[in-house]
Amino acid sequence: MNKRTLAFLLTPCLSLFSINVLALTCSNEVGENIVSSNNYIFQILDFIDTPVKGIKQETRTINTSIDGKGVTATAKQTLQYDRNGLISQSKYDLYSGQNQRLYSEHLHKNTTGWENIIEDVEDKTTSIVQFTTDDQGRIMQSLQTKKALDFVFVETDTYHYDNNSCLINKNVQWQLKEINANGKFTGTNQNGASKYTFEYKEDQLAHVLYDFSNNMKNETAFLYQFDDNKRINTIQSSFLFARKDATQYTTKFFDFNDKNDWLSASKVKANQDNKHISITRELTYY
Repeated sequence: MNKRTLAFLLTPCLSLFSINVLALTCSNEVGENIVSSNNYIFQILDFIDTPVKGIKQETRTINTSIDGKGVTATAKQTLQYDRNGLISQSKYDLYSGQNQRLYSEHLHKNTTGWENIIEDVEDKTTSIVQFTTDDQGRIMQSLQTKKALDFVFVETDTYHYDNNSCLINKNVQWQLKEINANGKFTGTNQNGASKYTFEYKEDQLAHVLYDFSNNMKNETAFLYQFDDNKRINTIQSSFLFARKDATQYTTKFFDFNDKNDWLSASKVKANQDNKHISITRELTYY
């Protein structure tokens, strides 16, 4: 197996531990829980899942800079929501500091639920993720097919909810099949599985526990701070790799408008103050 394909095998694990902030909620309001869970499951890159009731569309600009020497990467994302705050469409593009497109996602509704089309220019891969919903509108399954020059990767995720439609488990089955230079399967396959367990405290996501088929166990913990207006102004996340090596991130929200929606934010990784991510947000309301 070549190094490129071998490195990709780690992606199903490592992609979970990005600096995304996912303030998943679980309350007694079933409809709100379904919206929150679905938006979480989409996991669009650089998406911060905070309440979006009444917002029709938002455009986010995400700039990454290192050592104050200028922007090293820029992302543009436009999200559209229905009146309940559920994402109906999203377009995300990531560019290098030289304005070269590196990555894109396009999420949209289809007849069975949603479809997300992903192009990774650097990895030279394309993916399609199909999300299937039940009669309550909850995402019950997602199927991802990723194609590259030397492999095909297939992942099936199933989602489980409690009586209030709060997301409590995600089960993953994946398979990677190698392809030779002629585009034929070589017969060399890799298989794996994992289970994620979501735990809540005071209606907010507090822990995500990861159990992998290779016996590795990881964990992400979240802490939230609120201001005097009961708005989330800080989210701290800590990822424990093999439950011992901690990586911490802090996201802070600024410049709230008269509807208490944040207009700017920053994300910083602990012990990496030289790398700074800033997010600005433009909102259109119903």
